[in-house]
Amino acid sequence: MTTIETVKTYINRLCIEAGADPQQIYSPENDAWYFEKGSSTLEVFFTSYETADNSERTFLRCFSTIYPIPIDAPQRQELYQIALEVNARNMGVKIGMMAEKGYIYAIGERDIEGMDYAEFVTLISDVGYWANHLNELLNSRFGEPKTNLN
Repeated sequence: MTTIETVKTYINRLCIEAGADPQQIYSPENDAWYFEKGSSTLEVFFTSYETADNSERTFLRCFSTIYPIPIDAPQRQELYQIALEVNARNMGVKIGMMAEKGYIYAIGERDIEGMDYAEFVTLISDVGYWANHLNELLNSRFGEPKTNLN
């Protein structure tokens, strides 16, 4: 059984291997860790919920901003269409948005049950890779848009 404490040791190990201080990348206010990977910042945190059989499932979630949500409605619609196409084509990461923050995100998540260190590192690496890749794709397609929240 993989516990939250086990995954926290994975986070600490990754920090040490990367030459970072785990306490420096942790935000107690957000209960999240912030990793830099290329031009991306990955927010890593736990989310738990109660299942129908009254057990609890805990997921490790990783978010990284990709692109600001455009103000221009046709451009925003095109961005959403591209996001849906990317979600259908690419494995291991999905694109989602948080309208109140004004961005779309690369999102990766995994139930921590059975997670080993290699799977943890793969999750972090995949989100970082796709965030960089998709940011470059959208910047080349749309340029740097202005949003009503930035």
